[in-house]
Amino acid sequence: MSKNDKFSVLVVIERFYPLVGGAETQCLQVTSGLKKRNYDIAVVTKKWRQEFASWEAVGEEKLTVRRLGIPGFSRWSDYISGLSLANYLISQRKHFQILFVDSGIANVFASTAILIGKILGKKVVAKVETPGELVFSGPQALSPKKFVHPLIKFRLYLAKKADYYVAQTEEMKDELVSLGMKKDLILSFPNSVDENLFKPLPNDLQKKAIRQKLSWPKDKVIVMFCGRLVARKGLIYLLKAWKEIVKKSNNVVLVLVGSGQNQPDTMEGQLRDFVKENGLSDKVIFTGEKNKLAVVDCLKAADIFVHPSIHPEGRSLSVLEAMSSNLPVVVSDIGGLKEIVTDKVNGLLVEKENSKELSEAMDRLINNRLLRDKLGKEGRKEVIKKYSLSLSVKNHDQFLSSIV
Repeated sequence: MSKNDKFSVLVVIERFYPLVGGAETQCLQVTSGLKKRNYDIAVVTKKWRQEFASWEAVGEEKLTVRRLGIPGFSRWSDYISGLSLANYLISQRKHFQILFVDSGIANVFASTAILIGKILGKKVVAKVETPGELVFSGPQALSPKKFVHPLIKFRLYLAKKADYYVAQTEEMKDELVSLGMKKDLILSFPNSVDENLFKPLPNDLQKKAIRQKLSWPKDKVIVMFCGRLVARKGLIYLLKAWKEIVKKSNNVVLVLVGSGQNQPDTMEGQLRDFVKENGLSDKVIFTGEKNKLAVVDCLKAADIFVHPSIHPEGRSLSVLEAMSSNLPVVVSDIGGLKEIVTDKVNGLLVEKENSKELSEAMDRLINNRLLRDKLGKEGRKEVIKKYSLSLSVKNHDQFLSSIV
């Protein structure tokens, strides 16, 4: 894009800041990066909670965020938010050239965006965030159903009407092709990390200082998970594995960063009950949801990162952030996770839902500082080479400018 060009892009995403997750964080990073490159870019999302402002300028780049619809998590709020979005897109049709539908492209909000975008004659780009999000029945579905409602089938039909698709992984590409999308319209833009923000500390003294600020134990080996406390993250298997870990060592603490609040498959209550019932309260810390800068501190304070997901996902942003921070990672051998991590090279892969294997992998790292350092350094190299934020913004810029 030349210096004097100013392309206008409207990003539609169902969940966005201040709701925090991998998709939301990635969207904020890329849109902010594109704004620095002279894009006229804004975000429209659902107004999930009453206290969220209807309009807000977010982040250092003062990214414009518009929140539509009525607060709540019911089906009615979904449909009313969809109607509000349709009205908004029609009223703003002269102010954007490209409609970028980010994540969950078959939900009501995204389906509405694709439909109205095509009616308005706009270029529509749809990003697939998670394997299975367009599959509504069978073993690969996010929520397997024997009967697929006609409205859900219609939303899949609309998803197929986008002009281009962005897929994080090869698995997602294959899924899109199997559903009838043309391969030459599918681009691969993996998640990316701000490597200058998520970076290792120069020494252990600074790590201890951050632990003191966080009120974490100074001299214990800290294993950390960061993400939503939901069933598909496999956290019950992590706690079962952790129960075996603490039988062998008193010098360890597990930190769970995140919450299950407002999530349909929340596990937070069950996880807290498991910790209490198994006498693990002094070995497990629940921090609640944290903003990006707080997560940076948590990663700097940790020694090992674990991500035991049981459902295939993309190239997990939380895992990439941990690798960028020089942490050795233990992840399930599924989906985009095995595209990020090469076993015994820049992390350890374990079978999903296998608490014994997960326990053994964590125990191996807990008792081997040299191995932790080796895997951590290789992980950061991998991130800088393939997953840096600057590279992702450059790729998005080249693609978007080519289709205007």
